[in-house]
Amino acid sequence: MSADEAETVAVAVFSAITGDGERMSRFMAISGLEPHSIRAAAESPRFFAAILDYVASDEPLLIALASEMNIRPERLMGAHLALSPSEFE
Repeated sequence: MSADEAETVAVAVFSAITGDGERMSRFMAISGLEPHSIRAAAESPRFFAAILDYVASDEPLLIALASEMNIRPERLMGAHLALSPSEFE
């Protein structure tokens, strides 16, 4: 998967997270972001990778988002790997 495709997936994931108040609250609590700082954080080149890192670390969320987005969980993980490659690869 290309970085552009992975970023498109990450944007869709972030949209799904922001569309659910409970998910958004949990994301902000774990990430340390505040409502007023999200826009600035989104301008960082690592923001998309961080979103996918967050989702990849929570299997129930990963499965739920994949189902809601009508894509395979492997596609989300592929996007994660494209933006956050393992140091062992």
